[in-house]
Amino acid sequence: MNLNPKYLIYHDLIGLRVYAKPKHYNKKKNFSDIGRVINDTENMLITKIEDEVKKYIKKEFIFRIEIPDKKKRNKINILEVDGEKLVGRPENRLRSLKKKRRFIK
Repeated sequence: MNLNPKYLIYHDLIGLRVYAKPKHYNKKKNFSDIGRVINDTENMLITKIEDEVKKYIKKEFIFRIEIPDKKKRNKINILEVDGEKLVGRPENRLRSLKKKRRFIK
């Protein structure tokens, strides 16, 4: 999978490793590993780490998403995204990208 970090919020996040920290509780809290995304719903990211499945409300967290780099095999890019930008169904986020591109050209 070759993902451009610029367009990551419009892609499906299933299978990517994610780190998160709460947005409102503690500003100094570090990001914690929440596992790999197994489902991406409209308002939640459902992750699995080891045998534990957890649900995270998108708008309440800031996420760091690992993006593997196809060109450099061992390199991993990390993108930090506000959960507010991920709210919405993945298929609708992709539609909004197509609409933006149509109006730009």
